[in-house]
This record gives sequence, C-alpha cells and structure tokens, in this order.
Amino acid sequence: MTIYTKTGDDGTTGLLGNARIRKDTPRIRACGSVDETNAALGVILAHLTSDSQFVRGWMEAIQSDLFIIGAILATAPSDKSRHAVLAESQIQALETHIDKMEKDLPPLKNFILPQGTPAAAFAYLARAVARRAERDVVALAVGETVAPTVIPYLNRLSDFLFVLARWISNRESGAETAWINPSGTALSPQDMTGDRLNATLQKLEAEKERRKTLFEKASSDIQKKKEIADKLFQQNVDQINKDGGKVEKPLRDMDLD
Repeated sequence: MTIYTKTGDDGTTGLLGNARIRKDTPRIRACGSVDETNAALGVILAHLTSDSQFVRGWMEAIQSDLFIIGAILATAPSDKSRHAVLAESQIQALETHIDKMEKDLPPLKNFILPQGTPAAAFAYLARAVARRAERDVVALAVGETVAPTVIPYLNRLSDFLFVLARWISNRESGAETAWINPSGTALSPQDMTGDRLNATLQKLEAEKERRKTLFEKASSDIQKKKEIADKLFQQNVDQINKDGGKVEKPLRDMDLD
C-alpha cells in the first residue's frame, strides 16, 4: 500500500475510532509534541557511544510508552474504548532509572548549561521538547479529559532526560559548564528551591513583621502624644474658665498661603 492517502489534504486528521478533527486542535498539537519527543529520543540513541549503551533498553521502553501516550491522546473523547493504558508502574520505572543514574553522579551544585557530548546535548534538547509536550497536554486537559497518568509521566520524563544528559556526559568524560549569572557568581538550584528558598522567605517574613511592629509602635506613639496634647489643652481651658476668663476664637482662620 502507498504511504500517502490524501485524506489529510483538507487539514483534518483521523483519530482512533475513525473520527476526524482539524490538525490545529489542542489534541493534535499534544499528539505532535509527544511524537516529537519520541523522535528526539531516537536521536539520542543514534549518538550513544559504547560507554553509554547501558541505557538503551530503558530508552526503547520509554519510546514504547510514548506510543501508548500517543494512542491515548489520539482517542476521541466520544470513544469509550481503551485502546491503550499507561500504568502507574511506568512512571515508577522512570523514577527508578533516575535514582540509579544519580548514584553515579556528583551532587548538582550549580545550574549547568545544556551542552556536552553529542548524546548529552541531544538529551538536553529532548528534555526541552518533553517539557513542551507536557505543556501541550496540560492545555488539552483544560477542556477535555486526559488519562491521569499521562501528565505525571511526561513531567517525570523531562526529569529523566535531564539526569540522563548528566549521566551520559559523565560516562563519556564530558565536562559540565556552570552557568555564571551577570553578577559573576554561579547559581545553584538550592538558590531557587529547598532550604535556601525557605530561608529567604523566612527572612522576608521577619522583615515584614519588623516593619509592621515599627509602624504600629509609631502609630501608638502618635496617639499617645495626641491624647496628652488634648488633655493639656482641656486643663488649660478648665483653668481659664475657673479664673473667670473665656477662650476666644481666633479672629480668622490661619492663612496657609
């Protein structure tokens, strides 16, 4: 049979179950991004050296998972058939792979530039594509039902690809280049997350409370001074009345010009 059918020449494409929709819908955009992610994994596989072949089996299984996700996304909402199922165990497998690779890696102390050996660089690129696929599926989920395991899987896949890039670079003796911010210092993820972020937030909250206390104290001091002034004024008025005098109103209001 020929590869071309000409049925998509009108800008539509077929879903599982023979439904047809436009090629620019959120569902087809999500399918395309997942497909692109799968192709990006193929590029990584094509550039693995003999030192990194250990991960080939993992990645081929992931490519199969992405076909499953594609089938799930390509199922029309009106189609109640379950053409494919993505299990929780497939997400857990990604987490297991990440944990195994991280045991071979030094702790991440800085943000690093997405570069290195060819396979590592392509892994960084695949991570960015996987992030886009995740965003597209999240956008689809706003208006339509998406299987609950799909978004967590894509989220975990981007983490896997980031660690894979570091792992490949480490196995192939590639160097990691720290990102230096304009102030001339290397920033680490801990500067944005975790204990460092919590400490910064706590410091800001403490400063907020300190300023609030100072404001309340200043307001209280002003109120006390006003009360003292009012009391002294009343005492003076009472004394004048007692002495038989009276309080004269000023001849005219004070001119502020």
